[in-house]
Amino acid sequence: MELMMEFFDADKLEDKLDIIQKMEVLEEIDDHVIDNLAASMDVVIDDGDIRTRTEDLKNCLRMRMKYETARFR
Repeated sequence: MELMMEFFDADKLEDKLDIIQKMEVLEEIDDHVIDNLAASMDVVIDDGDIRTRTEDLKNCLRMRMKYETARFR
């Protein structure tokens, strides 16, 4: 729960990605957590197994990092 709050408070997308990776290592990710993290980013992650959903969420973050960084150049 503490890492989820840290995710919500993080300003940088890189920090959000790091937090998700920490949550994976600590096995703190479940469907409820993924849904909440995705909702905070205004995205929907399709149903499936936890590993796939986690990768989809990380890919959304990576995509935003790529295009939002390029947009501000």
